[in-house]
Parts: sequence; C-alpha cells; structure tokens
Amino acid sequence: MRKLVCISLFLIGVISYSQSPYSPINGSQKVIIENYTTVKGSEFIYNKWNKGVIVLYDSIFSVQEAIGYDAYKQRLLLKLKGENEAIEIDDNSVTGFAFFDPNSGLKHDFVKLNSNNFEYVTQQGFFEIVYNLENKNYLIKKVEKVLFDSNKSKSVEAINNFPLEFRDKITYFIKNEEGIYVEIRLRKKDIKAVLKHHTNLVNSYVSRGKFSFTNENDVVNLINYYYSL
Repeated sequence: MRKLVCISLFLIGVISYSQSPYSPINGSQKVIIENYTTVKGSEFIYNKWNKGVIVLYDSIFSVQEAIGYDAYKQRLLLKLKGENEAIEIDDNSVTGFAFFDPNSGLKHDFVKLNSNNFEYVTQQGFFEIVYNLENKNYLIKKVEKVLFDSNKSKSVEAINNFPLEFRDKITYFIKNEEGIYVEIRLRKKDIKAVLKHHTNLVNSYVSRGKFSFTNENDVVNLINYYYSL
C-alpha cells in the first residue's frame, strides 16, 4: 500500500509545481481520438481535457496543461496540438494522475493498482480515490464508460431512432482491515459486511442524522469513523 500513501500525500495539496517533465516512453504512442458523432455523451470522464499532474514512480510530479482519461477504452491521454491528436500514456513509470474539474472546482485523484490489491476479483488500471480527510484511501472506485443502446429496451414495433449513448459504470471498493480492497455496492448490506466489527457504534453513528448508504461522502465519513475506533 506504499504507493497509495505516497501519491495521496502529494495530491492532498494544490498542484502547483513540476519536479520533472514527462517524456512518453515504453509503449506510449500517438493516437487519433475517434469522434463519436452519432453517440450521445462523451467517452471521457468529467471533462475531455483538464489541467493536471502525472505521477511518475510514486515520487515525480509533472504538471500538464491538458490530460484526459478515456473511460471507454481505459486509457490516459496527453493532448497534442491537434484537437483530436494525443499521446496514449502506457508505460510502467506512471503510477497515478490528478486533475481539477473546472466546472465543479473539485480535484480528482487517480492511482494505478494491480490485482494483488484486490480480493476475489481481477482488477487493474486506474482507480479514483474517493476523497477522505484521513487520506487513507479507504474508498476507491473504478469508473468506466459503456455504450448503451436505448432501442433494445423498446418494443420490436418501435422505430429504432434513438442514438447510442455513453453511460457510467461505477464499481466501488472498500479497504478491509487487512489492507485489501473488497468490491461493494453502495448498500447497507455490502458495506457492513466489510465493516463487521464495532456493530453497536456503527449503528449508532448511522442513526445520528440523515445518513445514506448510497451517498459517497456519507460512506467515506462512516469508514473513517470505523477505522478511528
């Protein structure tokens, strides 16, 4: 879990400097971004291009003017001069990235993990760290974009004139007491199956106010409380 801690300690602050420029190596290549003109929505997570930082070897931070994460093809992109030209960053030196969402003002932190960090499932790639004050990365999520065909849910007699659309597919993981991530849904049963001790205190915490097991912030606060006991 050293990687998570190192990245988190940096990403808690404002991205303001670069220790080293990033030079794409080891498999990174120039790509032409496909225009999905007939598809509703975007394959990119949050915004297409964002000012942010690429994390190299857990310790080198390179500020970039325009990076984007294609959640459909699960790839990190570095924009070139052409609107649809980019470099697909695909080398082992990149261990995370972060960017600011200009619309919401929020900072989104991502870390690269492999299957050894997970229980029962084969997961790898970039995962978003759901913000928490303790910076323990207790809750993370895998954000993917999938193509959805609205016409398939209609009657066979209906006119198939609805466009394809990109929809979010989000998978959540909670870190258990052994430091391994367990896949969960934002549901009471799943969450309490991981937070299986201190039952009375957890129940008391949940009953204090307008707590929702489907709310990311509420769940993060509960997990922080649980691990503080």
